[in-house]
Amino acid sequence: MDAPKIQAEGQLERAGGTRYEYGSHVLVVPDERDIRFVLRSENIQLREFEGQRVRITASLIEGESPDEGGPKLLDVFSISIQQE
Repeated sequence: MDAPKIQAEGQLERAGGTRYEYGSHVLVVPDERDIRFVLRSENIQLREFEGQRVRITASLIEGESPDEGGPKLLDVFSISIQQE
């Protein structure tokens, strides 16, 4: 069974300053206070997109989020920069 695919848009930020230790970056969705997605990727250098508005396509990684109700961990396999 394949992992669920998710598409989302937001600003890509490094996760280093957050409490999420299970991904390298977070996706900040405009007008939302809570972070919904923590990101990782084995194929894409996410740091090259830091601070930019992006659209991602990713697979949901089940069972990796340490706290129930916390942000979902996504494995990003496609990313594109979005115009403001």
